[in-house]
Order: sequence, then structure tokens, then C-alpha cells
Amino acid sequence: MPAAGDKYIVIVKQAHIDWGRYRNPTNRAPISGESYVKIPSRYARLYNIRRGDTFTAHFINGYPDISIKASGNGPNDNGVQYAKQFEGVGEGACKAFTPWYKSCNVKVGDRVLVEFLSAKDVVFEII
Repeated sequence: MPAAGDKYIVIVKQAHIDWGRYRNPTNRAPISGESYVKIPSRYARLYNIRRGDTFTAHFINGYPDISIKASGNGPNDNGVQYAKQFEGVGEGACKAFTPWYKSCNVKVGDRVLVEFLSAKDVVFEII
């Protein structure tokens, strides 16, 4: 699990802010409003962020806290399935970050600082 002070920066790509339409849909029609925050493989391994781990997301700009989970099929090492992204929990999970991205007017090329406050709390900031 991550520790207080662990952090990384992600450069926002089109897929991060418009996943439901940007991706190559092979099993469903495109869905507007889906987004996520990437977890680079290096940091998933370094901070032991596993698929299914849950967190409380906090936001520097005052956006309300939300429950999130680490998800996706990131690297698999010796039976450990690391995550590749953060998304919400429950119904609408893939749309959880979209209102925050919109509130910050995020665009491709912007940078997101992801910093852990504890093993279960993570703060997101557009820098």
C-alpha cells in the first residue's frame, strides 16, 4: 500500500478525459463522460497499488471527496495484479472523475499530481 508522501505526476491524454468515446470499443458502444486517472506501471509496482484497492480521493480545488478504487489490468507479477488507473466505486464508476476534470477545465497536456496522504487517502491536483 502507498505511504504518506508517495506521489507521481501524470500528463493528461485524450483517453484519460474521454475514455468512453476515445477508446476502441470492441465490446460495447461508445459512452460519453467516462474518464480516469492513470497509474503508471512503475508507480503501481513501487507503491504496491493493486487492482481492487480502495481509497478516499481529495481534491485541491475544493471538489467534494469521493470513494475511488484502483482498477484495470496493469502488470501482473508473481500473481499480484497491479492497477493501471483510478476510477470511482459502484454505478457510474467510470464517470467519477469527469465532473472534477470539468471543474478544473482540464485539457490534453495538463498535469495531474497524485499524492498519497496515507495508505487510504490520495489527493489530486492539477499543476
